[in-house]
Amino acid sequence: PPVASPTAVAAALRAGHRDPGRAPSGVREAYHLLMRRTDTPALRSWAERYVAGWLARSGHGMDSSAMPLPGRWGREGLRPWLQAQHDRHGAEFEENAEVALPSREAVVDDTVQTAPLTLIDGSWLQGFTDYEQASSAIGHSLFETYWDELGNGEPRLNHPLIYRDVLKEMGVDLPPTDSAEFARWPGFRDESFELPVYWLCVGRFPRTFLPEVLGLNLAMELSGVGGTYRRARLALRAYGFSTRFVDIHNTIDNVATGHSAWAADAVDTLMAALPETPGRGGREETWRRVRVGYRSLNPPSGVAARLGARLATRRGRLTGRRA
Repeated sequence: PPVASPTAVAAALRAGHRDPGRAPSGVREAYHLLMRRTDTPALRSWAERYVAGWLARSGHGMDSSAMPLPGRWGREGLRPWLQAQHDRHGAEFEENAEVALPSREAVVDDTVQTAPLTLIDGSWLQGFTDYEQASSAIGHSLFETYWDELGNGEPRLNHPLIYRDVLKEMGVDLPPTDSAEFARWPGFRDESFELPVYWLCVGRFPRTFLPEVLGLNLAMELSGVGGTYRRARLALRAYGFSTRFVDIHNTIDNVATGHSAWAADAVDTLMAALPETPGRGGREETWRRVRVGYRSLNPPSGVAARLGARLATRRGRLTGRRA
């Protein structure tokens, strides 16, 4: 294409024109581009469509699914439910105590394929690093959660760095996470970028998708506590790998005073402030969105759900206010 003259560039800047950029060609390129705090109109539009599609898939068949979150939010809040989930995870761990551990190769493969996700731990909350969001009644605990994932400024406590140490024990030394080489690394499967890209996309819209982000945050912080982390610890320890990463998360994500508790409280703060009116912005509609967000950590993978996601992505439909 012809190169614009300096005069034309200056005129465009004065007029407020902005290079629209281009949309990512796929999830690997999107992962790399979304590492930047800044974006272009094309990238932001792509991110909106990706979130719309992911949430459409997450909401497919939700009413008939065995979804852990109750169908309605009650005035007692989520703390009793949270404790019950923790106890359930613990019971499942005990019931599966005799199940054979995965092979060493399977443990290494899972650790590697989870790296694009784990090395951006907390990225769904990146929008709450903005001062206005971080200082709000809901956002302050979300910012604290995000800051914890980064080790509160201390490299020895930084969760991605701790995870990289485990990978190195396994003989895997990955390129820097924000580099193009990382996204292109041939050891990753393409599907290993799908959920991380959703995290990076939805984290750019803390107001537009606030109920969904709160639901996702609750699902993520609760996901390993009481069971999954304990089983992962057994597998890592069996093959001589450090358990520090899962030990830290099983501690700080606890349901009494940790990230899981903060996540439940953030949802309760939002819900308690809403009117019991039908329709947009009311408690019933917002709770439905929280439940979709909760399910978005592990959405259905059937053909119908994925078809709904593609249709929503094409339409680029958004729910809620602009970020």
